Amino acid sequence: MAVNTSSTLPLARVLDGARTAAPHRHTLTLPAPAAARPEAYATAALAALVHRYTGETELLIGRQRQPDAYESVAIRVTADTTAAGLVEAAAEAAADGSQAPSGRPAHAAVVVAGAPAGPAPAALTLTVDPAAGTVELHLDSAEFDDQAALQYARHLERVLTALADAPEGTVRDIALLTEEETHRTLVEWNDTAGPVPEPFFHERVAEHARRTPDALAVILPGARLTYRELDEQANQLAHRLTARGVRPGDRVGVCFPRSAESLIAQLACFKLACAAILLDSDFPADRIRYMIEDASAAAVLTLAAHESKVEGLAPVLALDTDDWRTEPVTEVSEPVGADDLIHICYTSGSTGAPKAVMVRFGAARNLIHSMSELCGMSSASQGTWLAAPGYGMIEVECFPVLAVGGTVHIPDVSVVASEYRLQEWFLREGITTTLLMKPMAERLWRLEWPEDTPLENIRVCGERIQSWPPAGLPFRLINLYGSAEATVVASCDISELGERLGEEGRARRLPPIGRPTTNVTIYVLDEDLRPLPPGLVGELCIAGVSLSAGYLGRPEATAEKWITNPIDPARHPIMYRTGDLARYWPDGSIEIVGRTDNQVKVRGNRVHLGEIEVVLTTLPGVQQAAVLARQDGQGDVQLTAYIEPDTGATPSVRDIRRGLGQRLPSFMVPAAYVVGGLPTSTNGKIDRAALPEPPRSRPDVDTAYQAPAGPLEESLHALWTKVLELDGVGVLDNFFDLGGDSLRAARLTELVREEHGVELELVDLFDEPTVERMAALVGRTAAAA
Repeated sequence: MAVNTSSTLPLARVLDGARTAAPHRHTLTLPAPAAARPEAYATAALAALVHRYTGETELLIGRQRQPDAYESVAIRVTADTTAAGLVEAAAEAAADGSQAPSGRPAHAAVVVAGAPAGPAPAALTLTVDPAAGTVELHLDSAEFDDQAALQYARHLERVLTALADAPEGTVRDIALLTEEETHRTLVEWNDTAGPVPEPFFHERVAEHARRTPDALAVILPGARLTYRELDEQANQLAHRLTARGVRPGDRVGVCFPRSAESLIAQLACFKLACAAILLDSDFPADRIRYMIEDASAAAVLTLAAHESKVEGLAPVLALDTDDWRTEPVTEVSEPVGADDLIHICYTSGSTGAPKAVMVRFGAARNLIHSMSELCGMSSASQGTWLAAPGYGMIEVECFPVLAVGGTVHIPDVSVVASEYRLQEWFLREGITTTLLMKPMAERLWRLEWPEDTPLENIRVCGERIQSWPPAGLPFRLINLYGSAEATVVASCDISELGERLGEEGRARRLPPIGRPTTNVTIYVLDEDLRPLPPGLVGELCIAGVSLSAGYLGRPEATAEKWITNPIDPARHPIMYRTGDLARYWPDGSIEIVGRTDNQVKVRGNRVHLGEIEVVLTTLPGVQQAAVLARQDGQGDVQLTAYIEPDTGATPSVRDIRRGLGQRLPSFMVPAAYVVGGLPTSTNGKIDRAALPEPPRSRPDVDTAYQAPAGPLEESLHALWTKVLELDGVGVLDNFFDLGGDSLRAARLTELVREEHGVELELVDLFDEPTVERMAALVGRTAAAA
């Protein structure tokens, strides 16, 4: 059974193929056992098909009796309903026919040949001709194209045959796909096998250091690094780690901001056949320390400024103060296999603590090659490092560029949050390829771009893209899909596809994630792990060389997600269940439509809402909590925490926010808070559907309300109100206590730029986080201009 996400029938209004005023018609011959009860079998077959297509169990099947009116029969269908039972239910329901509930249309309809002519009562209609022993499928051509109509006819024929030939079988047992459809879905759409260069990433970098030693590998503000310098410094650091007792197979913490030191540290680990534990130096100390201890780090590499966050758990080497540069530059190259670990990447977990994904060298090698090929990268490529350093996105963004001998540019942190500064930086530095999280990509593609821009492509990742880019952009937009557990596994050039679909086609579908990348296999499966046809929603599952080795130290969680491949175990023994809900388009491209759990994406980061809820309940005065994700007025995901205090307790929002900030990354700290009793369902659990929208009123903060004074404060106050989507903001209130975050801060600085012509840095908002202090800064800056 497919998962029900909408009452709309699959493939409705999908394509822009030829349509006529007349409905699509397909005539099917009734199986011999159905000849005696043609209407009952036709009704049962429609009910079974609609159930398998939508997952709905309470169905209404229309029956036309007069030209302008029809009655309906209510039929309940589940996956375990038997064929014989469904036919009997259809016959009994027809005998007791009742009027359809007001306002609820029929899912499909059955018309007996010879009934009074009239408009079709449903988009999907069967006309039964008992004398001829046939049924004729009518599908509204205004909603379905020829290809969709053919699919419905094929599957209806298989359902009719199954009902007649296997009366004791269940609706679940009916095989919808024909052999041709099964082959297309499982084989043709997964024809991705391709060669991959044998050397691993660090070996390719070393090769460039030998062949083109003076070529630039890394450019960042005030510094440049050639391939010779990058490789030699990685060798020196590898020698120092060996002297400190690090051995092949160990795991080494790498805790840096985006920097050349981080690249050097990771290359040193790879040369020693060690896994680099990716740690973001901006994470709270408690979270970093948990990761180091959980991963059993043999050592931690960092900078002196971050030593206090990592000391005491493993030997620490600060690259900016240690004398490791005195080590020899001779090559270090321990043997590495495809199944050895290259990265330990932490991702949000549902139990209150993050979980570590073990990424294999072979998976990273395949990913790096596929990204280089996808973007047409070469030694002339000018790439970027914009993604947060604590995740595996460096394998997608930076490593493909370095693997082909190109140059990676690392901007100042002030550039990353502003689309205007980012565009200016792209053009100034001659960037040809980059990777962006969805919110920033959408802001960038709305800007005006010169026709001669050097930018060739933007890869977009992190969240579902919910709007098509404008036509005529001078670069390609490539939608990527993946996860830490399976790397990037699908891609789609949405700029090219959007132009090909045209305005009408784009209006009917969101941008897809495309097709599987090199050496990756993707399936869309039902709850019984059987392939689904186009249009039906199921779970996205992945097999192939891209899979990670599972979760470190969590065998039960690994066994739940990494299962024996039921489709092609000989070729790919293991299959990963993503938990993402998806469906095929008829051309084989894939669209993501949701999740099977309460996992969401926030600023491109995967977040288990349960992890935030667990941390909330550990804070003083909190009895229970729920967290929901909602879209703000700009379409960005914002988190809202609902808190029920302990009896007699009155926890302040400021204290709750501070407590969360000490244990969670900033993107996991909710922007809005609702304190009070939580609604419960009849089984005593929190009724999430009944949780209210967060109020627009000013939250509980420590400062007394003060109204704006003067035109400048009033103007800035209006901008704050717009960005924060709050009423009653005081000029002494802290922006971040009101739910502000980096995205909203960037939006605010751009509004200030547009309204007042003053360029503010993000750091200015951290330093001057109130309307009053911002007004003083804007006034001083404008006066000095």
